[in-house]
Amino acid sequence: MNFTIILLIILTLISRIVGMAREMTIAYFYGATAVGDAYFVSLAIPTVIMTCLTFSLATSYVPVYQKLPANKADKHLFTNKAIGITLLIGLLTLIVAQIFAPQLVRLFAVGFDENTMRITTMLTRITLFAVFLMGINHLLQGLMQVKEKVLLASLSGLPFNFVATIFIIISAYTNLPMLAIGTVVALGAQSLYLLTLAHRQQFRLKPQLDFKDSNVQNLIVLSLPIILANTVDQLGLVVDKNIASTFGTGAISALTYATRTTTAISAVFVTSILVMTFPKIARLVATNNLMQMKEALSQAIVGMNLFVIPVIATVAMFSYPLTSLLFGRGAFDDSAVLTTSNLLFFLAFFLFGSGMFALVARVFYALGDSKTPMIVATVKVIINLFLNVVLTALMGISGLALATSISSLTGMAILIVLLRRKIGSLRLKNTLISLNKITGASLVMVVFAYFFYHFIAEFHELLALFVAAIAGSGLYLLLILILRIKEVEQLVALAISKVRTFVKKKKL
Repeated sequence: MNFTIILLIILTLISRIVGMAREMTIAYFYGATAVGDAYFVSLAIPTVIMTCLTFSLATSYVPVYQKLPANKADKHLFTNKAIGITLLIGLLTLIVAQIFAPQLVRLFAVGFDENTMRITTMLTRITLFAVFLMGINHLLQGLMQVKEKVLLASLSGLPFNFVATIFIIISAYTNLPMLAIGTVVALGAQSLYLLTLAHRQQFRLKPQLDFKDSNVQNLIVLSLPIILANTVDQLGLVVDKNIASTFGTGAISALTYATRTTTAISAVFVTSILVMTFPKIARLVATNNLMQMKEALSQAIVGMNLFVIPVIATVAMFSYPLTSLLFGRGAFDDSAVLTTSNLLFFLAFFLFGSGMFALVARVFYALGDSKTPMIVATVKVIINLFLNVVLTALMGISGLALATSISSLTGMAILIVLLRRKIGSLRLKNTLISLNKITGASLVMVVFAYFFYHFIAEFHELLALFVAAIAGSGLYLLLILILRIKEVEQLVALAISKVRTFVKKKKL
């Protein structure tokens, strides 16, 4: 781990805090209601479609770009051709989805009544125009990764969340279509920001279509299994929403708030590691340096879980007060807080499985193997569907969250085993030792914070949560230093070296 990753985590955290403010605004004005359900489904439809298609394309874009000759003009031309494909996908998606909008809504939320269905369809027809912007944003994020300009790119969520929040407030005092219009305008603001960053890298947006280009063909070939894997994964989410819709009004909203909380955490600690690690792994594979690639993978695993494991422990232990703090006001009543906090508790464990799965899958992508993650993703979704039926019968809607966590952990384990078979020993013995130390420190930290919180909560609940977080974080930092985790020691040594260099320069 290096300071760039730490800085990226900090910047992403800032962006996600603003994003949580957007979620809190939605919860305040619309709560866990039929309108809230309709809004979230209308967002899910274009997001799911474009995640399956253009996000998959952007994932393949990185390793293909890394193998291109050093000529900058050729690389920018390839990027414009990739963007041309995403715009074509967006156009076809818009036409088909507009025609079949009511059927799509029914596919995503079978339990909606006619009024909620009508509202959702109206909002969906508007948000579908965002598919072009989503596609461009996915590719531009990939471009910033290979250009190693991820720090400023990590702040692209700020313009989106700021504009979206304003439109949520406007919609509460005007009309519901402003919710969907706000999403399109907010994505436009995000695109403008990313295009500005790309322009500074001498990239000029000139989309082209050229299916005869061998690099474009390689991009498509590598993307197809990833598209299938993401499609299967997204279908699992669609099934979750459908099952949730059968639990009554507000169930989809509660599931969405819990999911988005874990997604925000994942973006801070998992995505930050992925965007820094993936281009490096792709470069090492391109130069056939598997030993260093395995070392980079090991460092990424420890670096990611240095944050993820204590966060899992914290979210699980404090799911109710966290939910109450984030959403428990306005139209978001006590019943919604309880339902969402239960879902959040079980979804916390999803963070480890999904983060590890995403990291290991990218090693396969760098190796030019996108079929294996696709097959494992399919198995993972099948397990999830089976567990959905069993666990919701036993636990109600909370069973959806537990099924998601169990299936993600199972998929992760399978993928790691298959990677070991593909490239030999992963040299993870020291990694497992570090993970055990992190887990032990996290458990001690969260127990300490729990008692600290309940002692102060008698006087002031919000203050208790804040003080417990500070005290727990301090104890965790002390413990990982005492336990002498190699990656932490390397980071501390690097920090000391930089401070010494800075002091010497000042003296000179």
